[in-house]
Amino acid sequence: MNNNLYKKLCHMDTLKRAWHLVRNDAKNDFIHDAYKYSDFGLALEENLKGIREDLLCEKYYPKPLLEIDVPKSSLAVRPGSVPEIEDRIVTFAITYLIAPYLDKKLPEGVYSYRLKPDEVTDRLFRDHEILKYPFLKKKTIQDRIDIVESWYAQWPLFIEKSIFAYEQEGYRYLAISDVVSYFENIDLDILRDEILLKHLPSEQKIINLLMHILEYWTWRSCEGKPVLRGIPQGNEVSSFLGNIYLLPLDEEIIKSSKQKDIKYLRYMDDVKIFTKDEATARECIFVMNDILRKLHLNIQGEKTLILKDEDIRDELDDERLTRVNEIIKLFEHQKRLTNNEKRAYVKELKQQYRKIKARKRPLSGKDLRLFRRLITGFALLRDPYLVPRALNEIQRNPDNRLMDTVVKYLKYFPNKEIITKKLIAFLSSPVNNFALQEAQVLRILRYTRSFPRELISYTQRIIKQSSQKHWYVRVQAILLLSQLELSRAELRTLEHQYKSEKNVEVKKALYKPLCQLDKDALDKLLTESIFDKNRKITQIIKMLIQFECNKEAAFDTMNSLFNNHDECTLIDEFYKVEVIKFNSDNDVRDILLKRLKVRRRETKRPILLKKINRVIRYLSELKRQEQSRRQ
Repeated sequence: MNNNLYKKLCHMDTLKRAWHLVRNDAKNDFIHDAYKYSDFGLALEENLKGIREDLLCEKYYPKPLLEIDVPKSSLAVRPGSVPEIEDRIVTFAITYLIAPYLDKKLPEGVYSYRLKPDEVTDRLFRDHEILKYPFLKKKTIQDRIDIVESWYAQWPLFIEKSIFAYEQEGYRYLAISDVVSYFENIDLDILRDEILLKHLPSEQKIINLLMHILEYWTWRSCEGKPVLRGIPQGNEVSSFLGNIYLLPLDEEIIKSSKQKDIKYLRYMDDVKIFTKDEATARECIFVMNDILRKLHLNIQGEKTLILKDEDIRDELDDERLTRVNEIIKLFEHQKRLTNNEKRAYVKELKQQYRKIKARKRPLSGKDLRLFRRLITGFALLRDPYLVPRALNEIQRNPDNRLMDTVVKYLKYFPNKEIITKKLIAFLSSPVNNFALQEAQVLRILRYTRSFPRELISYTQRIIKQSSQKHWYVRVQAILLLSQLELSRAELRTLEHQYKSEKNVEVKKALYKPLCQLDKDALDKLLTESIFDKNRKITQIIKMLIQFECNKEAAFDTMNSLFNNHDECTLIDEFYKVEVIKFNSDNDVRDILLKRLKVRRRETKRPILLKKINRVIRYLSELKRQEQSRRQ
């Protein structure tokens, strides 16, 4: 056994690549890190060396998942989770290394999580120069780091090939089915022995590590015994593994196609089997059912169908969605649109919106997919046309994919009072049943123009409810509160909360508002907490100390912060400004003062403008004192 991939796993370049992939993947997390992993990235070399040493000594141990239920409907949830950053880096690195070998085993008709056509296995040793930067732009990561084709290129191709099979190749029957709770039921023993080790028999070491991590994350029985089934949902590593898990199904159906005229296409667990007669379609369903049973999976009877003729077209294509995608493609990459161009695109999107059939009931199926895509289009155009419908929809439909799209849309309209009023009313209503939805609503309200007293009272109350509220809801309440200018009394209350807080994620988040403390109080808090037993806390403290004491770190952070002209980014990252203003270097403070004065002219949100003016006054006064001393 050579275990060459495990040796490559221990290379710093492999871990750096994985870090960038994790940062890109984290944008779609169920649970968002309060600092977007800035604390880890600021000491990237040191942190990755720690992971590498554990891997070299074969003493790497995973950590518990951060978990939250993800609403599927008003009465159903599925498990949602996010691994700790170190575990994500290791599992991404493993996936990065095994993917080129496993991709070759997938048949041509599988379109999900495929390697880019020009991909080569020695990419590990290319582009070394860009890996030295801890924070790369999304486009750079996708173009230079990622080896997997993007979903938004592969999914349309999957649909296009399906339509071609029906319209041009003469397949008049389509067998479809649905796997019940797919990710939750993946059998880890089968994944290890019958798929990964079968195709990579000389790489036991890296596969054993991957399976050790996955097994650690599985659910426990009532007696505390691990049930070796299921992988976390909501990240690209799990999607890749879930895709590979269906290899036995691919192989069996492809084998059948050699005897009978079958067209097999798959995107993840969305399987489409085209045939030219009904008997063959029925036989394929039985074969599929048999193979899935052997994989310890079950098909959902109600969604298992054999479609014919025009029913196939209805299943495959939504002309409304196709048209919306065509419209968005015309403007999504344009930097500037004239008012006339914008009005024309808005008019076309409105025409497609009017084709949504459901008005008084929650959206589902094709209507829901179309609505989410329309929201994306109106968000890109910064047009508020869908604001009222979006607000109504999230109150009756807790679907997290919808909620995530709405969060990104509504934050562009801070002046819309209806948003604040309706969302505050939702928080106090009986339909506020899901922690993740409540957290998402608080995320939207973080970007509002004004913060009514009832909203502030609600957030302050939530922060203290350690036993009644999910920790992630409390984190989002803290992040909302950090947008305000807090009084000394309010900051003292948060300091007491920090010192008594048991949940480390809540404790971490509290540093954002506490960065408003004066220099002496903040330094005292950092000094008292630097030897905290939890690495997550000390990592945040080290980052804040870097902002205050390290000239290079302060300049890099300012460049990153102010080169982006998005107000929402500055709102989220203003805690960095609050600390950099205490930097001992005159040049740092002078540059910060200049950048803030420029940004002040562009800022429209009153609360953000107030915070910018407060820091400008502080720095200006400091500068006057310095000049007086020189004289």
